[in-house]
Amino acid sequence: MTRKHFEMIAEVLKTRAEAINNSSASNEEKHYALFELRNSMYHFGDIFEEVNPRFDKGRFFKACRIQETLEIYLKELV
Repeated sequence: MTRKHFEMIAEVLKTRAEAINNSSASNEEKHYALFELRNSMYHFGDIFEEVNPRFDKGRFFKACRIQETLEIYLKELV
């Protein structure tokens, strides 16, 4: 896989996080959905690192922007 593939997948995950954020679901439901999406992002990161030793997991996670969206709901639920 190439950088272009990783960027496309990060964009898809980012778009899903935005869709969850903009949905009419409760904050608790949004938190759960984003939590599961983040787990998928971590799984992708692990797999991508295995297939491409030059893969930058931190950069991929930052491009997905899931963690920062999830943190909004973590603050509200506490």
